[in-house]
Amino acid sequence: MLVTGVGVVLPWIAVRGITCQVFFDIPRTQVGAAARVRLRVTNKWPIPVWGLSLIRGFALNTGADGDEGVALARVPGWSTVEYSWAFTPRRRGLYPNETATVETGFPFGLIRAQKEATVEGSLIVWPECVRLDGMPDTSESQNTEEQLSDRRTGDFGDMMGTRPFRPGDSLRRVHWAQTARQQTMIVTERQAPALTSVRVVLDVAADSFEFEFSDSVFELCVSTAASVCDSLHRQHSRVELILGRDVYVAGDSSVAFHRLMDAVAVADRTADQWRQPPSRTQFEIRVTTAAGAIAGCPRQVVVGEDSPSAWITVRNPQDLRERFPGEWRRLCHAS
Repeated sequence: MLVTGVGVVLPWIAVRGITCQVFFDIPRTQVGAAARVRLRVTNKWPIPVWGLSLIRGFALNTGADGDEGVALARVPGWSTVEYSWAFTPRRRGLYPNETATVETGFPFGLIRAQKEATVEGSLIVWPECVRLDGMPDTSESQNTEEQLSDRRTGDFGDMMGTRPFRPGDSLRRVHWAQTARQQTMIVTERQAPALTSVRVVLDVAADSFEFEFSDSVFELCVSTAASVCDSLHRQHSRVELILGRDVYVAGDSSVAFHRLMDAVAVADRTADQWRQPPSRTQFEIRVTTAAGAIAGCPRQVVVGEDSPSAWITVRNPQDLRERFPGEWRRLCHAS
């Protein structure tokens, strides 16, 4: 009885003498990229506290104890100790993804007493992204920028000069008179808009994902849209993201781009999707499923399975990493 009493009482006493704080070295990271998390434990008792572990807040599945936290062997009496570990998230979202909880079952594990930790700040985890090289030819869309750049070539403004044709050049840029005169392909170089504008629509409508394995397909949709937004922004494009009924715009500002990617990181399916027709004045790329594809929409990245309306099809995560970048590059150069 004495042993049982000690095994029950000690964990209960231990957690009532400690306070715990969780905080982060950086505010955001990406799936697969480590971020340092710190746990500060203050022990108000004169005796050590043993066997503490952080069991919730960083697990892959909420509601379950995970191994993504940290175990502490001993916290000395009347002291504050700080521990840190490299947390490598395997899923996008906001962390802690549930109430951060510390527990101990010392000495016998008969019961496990728990204590909630306070959290300073948060860690937002962006989806996995792949690098996409090349810009779609947006010359048929309405130019939303009044200023033109003489530092970059494009399809607007005054002609800056000519040069020999290079693999990947659009046939729209061929200078046919010079080509006939020189008996070799010659293309024109014109001014580019200060920012090329592209609208990306991420389909989050619940009825686009009413099928088996819809959770994994939705995550693949999110990663695909994030890859498109990230790559366009990296190539100095103005990105307008439609997410449900919300619109996020990112130009050159890193703050606006962070806000856009933060929204993608916590995106979820909704019954309140803004079902608008494809834009006639702006270059638009839609990321959707076969169930959500719109007939007649020219640039739809269809995720999960084939669709006759697909511009590019991404069937699985391996497709996203290995085939999608090549298809994107090929279609950009074919424009």
